[in-house]
Amino acid sequence: MTESIEPIAHPTLADVAAIAGVSIKTASRVLNDSVNVAPDTAEKVRKAASLVGYRSNRIARELRGGALSNLIGMVISDLANPFYAGLAAGAEKKLSEAGLDLIIATARDDADRERALIDSLLERRVRGLVIVPSGEDYSYLHVERKRGYSFVFVDRPAAYLDTDTVLVDNQGGIAVCLDELLKQNCKKIAIIADTLNIWTASERIEGFKRACLSRGVDQRDIHVVTGIHTTEEAKAATHSLLGSTSRIDGIIATNDLIAMGVGEVIHQDKSAIRVVSFDDFPSAELFDIKSLDHDPQRLGRLAAEVLLKRIQNPTDTRYVTEVMKLGLHERAPRTQKAAANG
Repeated sequence: MTESIEPIAHPTLADVAAIAGVSIKTASRVLNDSVNVAPDTAEKVRKAASLVGYRSNRIARELRGGALSNLIGMVISDLANPFYAGLAAGAEKKLSEAGLDLIIATARDDADRERALIDSLLERRVRGLVIVPSGEDYSYLHVERKRGYSFVFVDRPAAYLDTDTVLVDNQGGIAVCLDELLKQNCKKIAIIADTLNIWTASERIEGFKRACLSRGVDQRDIHVVTGIHTTEEAKAATHSLLGSTSRIDGIIATNDLIAMGVGEVIHQDKSAIRVVSFDDFPSAELFDIKSLDHDPQRLGRLAAEVLLKRIQNPTDTRYVTEVMKLGLHERAPRTQKAAANG
């Protein structure tokens, strides 16, 4: 029979004071590193705190007098997605160097859930928020900014809110992907994208169409597949393209989840179709897929840098938009690597 574990209460400042034989006020002074306490008294208080496992409530201490905490909130879509995990890792490293701690919340592309998460983080007096937006209206954050909160929106702009924004050059990046396939003599090219109500997907499709037009690619030789949100859906879409009469010889995957699905099918079928991915991802090299140098950690660091500048003056109405340019990720050819390893 498994013995149940009864929860125990957290030790309080009063517990520490009682064990040390001092007043609560004196115990508080010691644990807040006040110099106006006798050394022997301070030693007794610290030993008492260690004995009961007392931890000071740093957040409560920071919030006295209406101040903001030492925390930064990040609201993303899904931490299981390698892109968002990389984004969070890049931001966390930069913020920790500035003495700030990151809290991550996932909205799952649900606008109502995102609003609830933002409200919850603001109630905890986070100093700022990094948001990958899922909603359609952020005007409610105007009043929060007047209260001293700082915001930066990443990957997609914020609707109905003038704010600092960090974006990727979506249209330019897709043009690079198309040029790579044309360089490999691909004639019939498909692009597979997420749902078009997602801003980045819409921008990448628009960039693809413009790039095809400017490069003289016949509209009859391009195929646009949208509404693909998961790797499994990407697999099904790729099987459909392989089984069609269109004779596709090149595919652009507009994000990492799509690219993983496309790559798995192409690899299993030993297809000669060339693939370029907008996002880099761990198995790209295995699948022989070229990708852009779209490093989410670099994007996360850039977002953190913009937020840190904004924290210095949260009510300044001069907002910046940083656009991260992309090129092809440089990898050594397989034959060259094989020779090196041999």
